[in-house]
Amino acid sequence: MLPKFHKKPAKKRVLVLFYSLGGKTGDLAREIARGAQEVENTQTEVKRVPELIPQEVFDNNPELKKRQEAFAKEYPLATVDDLVSADAVAFGTPVHFGSFASQLKQFIDQLSPVYVKGQMVNKPAAVFCVSGTIHSGEELTLVSLMIPLINLGMIPVGIPYPIQGTGPEFDAGSPYGAVFISGRDGKRELAQDDRKTANILGQRLALMAHLLGCGCDRCKSLHEAIKREHQ
Repeated sequence: MLPKFHKKPAKKRVLVLFYSLGGKTGDLAREIARGAQEVENTQTEVKRVPELIPQEVFDNNPELKKRQEAFAKEYPLATVDDLVSADAVAFGTPVHFGSFASQLKQFIDQLSPVYVKGQMVNKPAAVFCVSGTIHSGEELTLVSLMIPLINLGMIPVGIPYPIQGTGPEFDAGSPYGAVFISGRDGKRELAQDDRKTANILGQRLALMAHLLGCGCDRCKSLHEAIKREHQ
């Protein structure tokens, strides 16, 4: 059971930002947002980064184009302002050759002005990924995705092993973030344990956003000191 706040906290905004081609990363993103939403006074948004694959590729593949259009209806495109205004961000990606997708990297690569101003400093960040097969670089992808986030000054939030080890078949996720194995054909659906892991990661991310931005005088003074360092 999630803790109740003694005083009503200021509303915190959690952004779940992801790239997905096949749709499974979007499914995992939805579950992370659902977990964050369970934390009192938390607003969640799920948004996607822009596609870099030429449109003609989709035009020549009706099934892929249909999936792309469905995605566009459900998930709006994210902007840099969405990132800056969020109190916490979860970043999601498919595993591409043991690293995160170029679409997500291109979005992060726009953040130099944000980095210079320190606008992401001390914001909690979580990472998640989807792979077709096990042992194809999932944890390496999560760790590589953390590197630019740490450069931005964000604080990584993971999933401790005691939380994961809740059952003999609980083999979802990683201490570094949520992981889903979609199968070679990409048709495997999220199981209960996959959803549970994603929900837990979303909850922990939202709770950390409230913890780091509790609004007490001490926290306010620390945040002001951090901002002065970046002016």
